[in-house]
Amino acid sequence: MADKWQYWIAGACLTVIAGAAQADSLDAQRSRYLEIKQAWDNNQMDTVAQLMPTLRDYPLYPYLEYRQLTQNLDQQSGFVVNDFIKKYPTLPPVRSLAARFVNELARRQDWRGILVFSPEAPKPVSARCNWYYAKWATGEQQVAWEGTKAIWLRGTSLPTTCDKLFSVWQAAGEQNPITTLERIRLAMKEGNTNLVNYLAKQLPQDYQTMADAVMDLQNNPANVMTFARTVGPTDFTRQATSLAFARLVREDPENARAMIPSLVREQKMSEQEEQDLREAVVWRLMGSDVTSEQAHWRDQVVMRSNSTSLIERRVRMALGDNDRRGMNTWIARLPVEAKQQDEWQYWQADLLAEQGRKEEAEKILRHLTQSRGFYPMVAAQRLGEDYPLKVVESPSPEPGLTQGAAISRVRELMYWGMDNLARTEWSYLVASKTSTQQQQLARYAFQQKWWDLSVQATITGKLWDHLQERFPLAWQEQFQRYMSDKEIPISYAMAIARQESAWNPKARSPVGASGLMQVMPATAQHTVKVFKLPGYSNSSQLFDPETNIQIGTQYLESVYQQFGQNRIFSSAAYNAGPSRVKTWLGNSGGRLDAVAFIETIPFSETRRYVKNVLAYDAYYRYFMDKPGDILTEAEWQRRY
Repeated sequence: MADKWQYWIAGACLTVIAGAAQADSLDAQRSRYLEIKQAWDNNQMDTVAQLMPTLRDYPLYPYLEYRQLTQNLDQQSGFVVNDFIKKYPTLPPVRSLAARFVNELARRQDWRGILVFSPEAPKPVSARCNWYYAKWATGEQQVAWEGTKAIWLRGTSLPTTCDKLFSVWQAAGEQNPITTLERIRLAMKEGNTNLVNYLAKQLPQDYQTMADAVMDLQNNPANVMTFARTVGPTDFTRQATSLAFARLVREDPENARAMIPSLVREQKMSEQEEQDLREAVVWRLMGSDVTSEQAHWRDQVVMRSNSTSLIERRVRMALGDNDRRGMNTWIARLPVEAKQQDEWQYWQADLLAEQGRKEEAEKILRHLTQSRGFYPMVAAQRLGEDYPLKVVESPSPEPGLTQGAAISRVRELMYWGMDNLARTEWSYLVASKTSTQQQQLARYAFQQKWWDLSVQATITGKLWDHLQERFPLAWQEQFQRYMSDKEIPISYAMAIARQESAWNPKARSPVGASGLMQVMPATAQHTVKVFKLPGYSNSSQLFDPETNIQIGTQYLESVYQQFGQNRIFSSAAYNAGPSRVKTWLGNSGGRLDAVAFIETIPFSETRRYVKNVLAYDAYYRYFMDKPGDILTEAEWQRRY
């Protein structure tokens, strides 16, 4: 009888344990996590309180704790908040929690509490203003004034939470006219007219002439000559003159050029300040619509310049004009470090080859092929050789590396489609590891098909030769499905997506371009309408990889066909718009080869974009077992 009783107890215990294990399965935890979030959103706090303790082992429990803590932040103590920060130091929202709590303590007017909680000044400006106010309120005025001035001296507007600090700073007489003029200069540099006018009105009565002159200058830069003559030369007035002059140049470069001698004389400018004025004009005289006199003057200014970017612009202009003598002259003017860049090495080799110095040219080109990227690939094609692609193999991850709390949170965030938050967690994690561990994490993300995290690990770890992790064949099935009826190479469409979003399906640009292929909502609507694509109703669908690839590849196909299946043109058009590409092609007038046309694209962003996409396409073709030259024969032979 006793034995049977023992067996019954043992069986009952096993049943309880099995039930608990089942209840704590990952699927069950996910279900309860979703239930808690829905209850919280519906303000069903009894349900939240009941379910929260059952999820302590769930990877995203810290996010629930954070929500619980911050929704009642006004009732929390510094000890509780600090304890949470120490408990979860790598949790992304924790990065801003200390600053939030400083602002909460300021709302309570607990100035000593702020300094106890945060012995060092927080980085966010709003919290830093409250922190320095706390320093003032507790008698450390000198520290407060130094910090206030550092915050105040910027050319952009500041949060209203700083007004209280600025009021006591100003009342103490710490904001003198020289300080105000310095901030006016910074605001002028930022083009912040409202702030310039606001600050000018704060100048004292004996600065009224200066205040009026500054406001007039900011509102109408054409009055720069009047300003220069009216106000006496100082460091401030010279800088204000230069800033207004730069604005005037954009509107009327020839009139601005004529003013330079008088401005220099009136403001007693140095030779370098005069050169800066001249260079501001030169940037506007790089087109083909200049007179011979303007061109001569421009080149004299560039010849005296120490600006690498200006000299490079002049090299590209000579290249666009097919001016071989000019190219030789201006490349020679580049600083030694700039001459070592891939593009200028290539064009030095090109010039040497034209001069019959074939052996020297080939030596440069062959050396280039040992590097990575667009010009090394072009150099190999020019030599008629295969590009020696270097692929470093990442080691498989050690088991312990992928078992931590941070990895578990990343896994769950990816499951719930919170890719951007997962990327933040992942970046912190990767950055905290050794180089070998970073390689292992890149490989782990690749194995998990976390394509964007694989790319992110190579960026954070600077693993530039780990090409498989840098250029994963992401969403390959979807690309194949939606490109079966198109003539674009799949490798090319994937290269565009990789350049656009680094494979982050939740990527969104400041102007609204969305998803893997960074499709603009208006472009999506137009493409769906013209090509009668089914199933699209609103722009939020662009964050779905399937929808984004369908619409993005259809638009890319239309651009690709519009420009005669030339990837140089279609890549530039995808980035900058078809009309601009037509303008650039009209300007080049068939004088250039493919590489010269790419190098003379006037937008630096588009120039880099085209080079990257063509190189990325070559990488993807390699991983698809379709290696070849970076440019097709048709692209290589065409005149541009």
